[in-house]
Amino acid sequence: MKKKRINLLVSREDYQKYESFFERLKLSAAVLTVILFIIFISFYLLLKKKFNLYENMNLQKKTYLQLLSERRGDEAKINYIQKKYLDLKIFLKDDAASLPYYQLLSSAIKDSSESAGLKSFEINKDRMTSFTISFSGFDELMDFLKIAESQTFIKNFEYIALKNFIVLGKKESYELSFSGKFIPIKLESNNEK
Repeated sequence: MKKKRINLLVSREDYQKYESFFERLKLSAAVLTVILFIIFISFYLLLKKKFNLYENMNLQKKTYLQLLSERRGDEAKINYIQKKYLDLKIFLKDDAASLPYYQLLSSAIKDSSESAGLKSFEINKDRMTSFTISFSGFDELMDFLKIAESQTFIKNFEYIALKNFIVLGKKESYELSFSGKFIPIKLESNNEK
């Protein structure tokens, strides 16, 4: 048989239990939705920030690549300058610093005679030297020999020897060739000034 009536008073407590459970479930779902929404927003903002950073870096990369392609000629020039600098360092390492020795010899020749001249001059980094002096007359030759035998001239060399004596042509010009080794000359550096 079918019941035609429902007794609501008897089962009312059961519905209140379910109603409070569903209220808590609804509140928990709302709180969970808010938390998930906050997490989603923070991930979105973080990814957007990373994406913007990536885009900026990509733009910088394109700019640098474009500048690099435009500056290929400058790179070749820099490599050329660097090679020349290394060559200069090697040259200075093996350089004999011949200028002070040349000036010393040249001034000694000028002191002996105005017509005498330094025809050739060679020096290596060990200060070994060979030079040739030309004279237009016998008197100039003799004047130089007096100076060459003096202590002021000889003190500039560890040793010196006459290598060759040549009489040239009808004009009676003369050449003396010497070989020897200079004593070290102290060079002034920029730090001492």
